Amino acid sequence: MKVRYVVPLLAAGALLVPAAAASASTASGNTTGKAVAMSPTDVAVWCTFQGEKPFQVTHSGPLFAQGHYTGCSTPPPDKCRVQVDLQRLEAYDGHWHAVKHKDSGWTKCSGRYTTPGLKCVHDGHKETYNTQVTLQVEYHGRFSEPGIADTGNTVIDC
Repeated sequence: MKVRYVVPLLAAGALLVPAAAASASTASGNTTGKAVAMSPTDVAVWCTFQGEKPFQVTHSGPLFAQGHYTGCSTPPPDKCRVQVDLQRLEAYDGHWHAVKHKDSGWTKCSGRYTTPGLKCVHDGHKETYNTQVTLQVEYHGRFSEPGIADTGNTVIDC
C-alpha cells in the first residue's frame, strides 16, 4: 500500500493553513494524506511525495521505509524537505515510534529517499511497522506547513 499527499505553498501574500488541516483518508485501498492551502489569487505552489509500506529486499534481510517525489506544480517550489520514518507500533503504550529515519535536508524537489535498514532478529515475535512521510516546501522565502501521512501497516517478525 502506498501513500501520496500534496503540500502546496502559496505565492506572496498568502496565508497558510495550519498543520491540523492535513488529513488522511482511504481511497481504492491506499492511505492518502493531503494538506491544502490556497492564496487569495488561487495560485498554489506544491509537490507530491509518495511513501511505500515497509519492505525487505531479501527474506532475512533488513526492513526499510522508502518514498519518492511524484510531481510538482509549475512553477515548482524553490526547495523541498522530506522526512521518511520507519515506525514501529509499541505494544506497551499503543503509540508509533520512529526506529529508522531519513531526512533529505532542504534540496531540489526530486529523488527517492530510503531509511537505513533495520536489522531483523527473527525470534518468532511479530511486530507492526509503517512508513510515515513528512513533506514541506519553500517558495520565495515562504514555507508551507508540513504535510504528514502514514502508509498501511506491515506485520513481520523483525
